[in-house]
Amino acid sequence: MADLAIVFHWTPADCAAFSLRELMEWRERARKRSSPEDTHGARSQAAGHPRRRR
Repeated sequence: MADLAIVFHWTPADCAAFSLRELMEWRERARKRSSPEDTHGARSQAAGHPRRRR
């Protein structure tokens, strides 16, 4: 729930009615929103695959 609070500025009371499934879905959305660099190749660098230099 901390991810939801940081990314969406929601309080625990805002999330109290969510099911566990809804919380996990919103948590994944928050993770994606807070880590946009993952869509630009940062994941492969973090996995030990250095970016090639030209």
